[in-house]
Amino acid sequence: MNIFTKIQNTHHFTESEQVFANYIIEHPYEVIQSDLTQLKTLSYVSSSTIYRVLEKLGLSGLNELKALMIKQLNQYQVDKQDVDYNYPFEKNSTHHQIMTKMLNLYEQTLHSTFHLIDLEVVLKVVQVLYNAQNIVIFPSIGNYFMAESFQQNMLEIGVKVEVYKERYYQYWNAQSCQKGDVAMIISYAGKTPHLNDLIQILKTKEVNIILISSTAHIPFSKDVDYHLYFSSYEDSEEKIASFSSRISLQYLLDCLYACYFNRDYERHLQYKVNYYID
Repeated sequence: MNIFTKIQNTHHFTESEQVFANYIIEHPYEVIQSDLTQLKTLSYVSSSTIYRVLEKLGLSGLNELKALMIKQLNQYQVDKQDVDYNYPFEKNSTHHQIMTKMLNLYEQTLHSTFHLIDLEVVLKVVQVLYNAQNIVIFPSIGNYFMAESFQQNMLEIGVKVEVYKERYYQYWNAQSCQKGDVAMIISYAGKTPHLNDLIQILKTKEVNIILISSTAHIPFSKDVDYHLYFSSYEDSEEKIASFSSRISLQYLLDCLYACYFNRDYERHLQYKVNYYID
């Protein structure tokens, strides 16, 4: 994950730690060019605060932070380019302008999603999916069709995936899950009230739980085994449509499918050829 994205999506900083985290985001060049003593003065925090932030980011020290910032700053600034994810075009936009703005939105969304991916987590997620007795997906209503697309891809290589969108069926199918199963929860902001109940049920069943969500703070995320993120630039309510989050989630699920496929490439490819339906 891009270090700037990681800083923005770390939700357990204390007040003073958040001050330094904000300083990193807002003044990257000063951080890169300063030593510890200068940083203390510039950001108005103590040495211990700086070291606690570095520790929470999983960094060995200030030099590692600077090295990552130098490497990733340019891409982070590209990803931040001005795109209105909620209202990507105006009332008087021409068809060509709309298509151009949508292209920019898609490009920025895919770049930002890529930089949210933790490859180590993806590796573990693909492994648990590959070893699963059963794979069950519980999407929020708005994410149902992307989950169904993933289901179709998996079925076409001989892997059964169940998708349940209604709360009633989600509840009872969570109750029927067993150890060795994998449950995938898909929710943009985790606001669906019963999701926490679902996760608690799945925990008692010793089911591997994968949460796919935006980077918003989701209290029950601490109870899942693996957490993947999709693009989080949209407002949950005020927008023309879920253009960005939808394409971000589709990309992420397609990547999971592609990585799963690649675990046994020849066998999966042969299965598709043998059972292809026009």
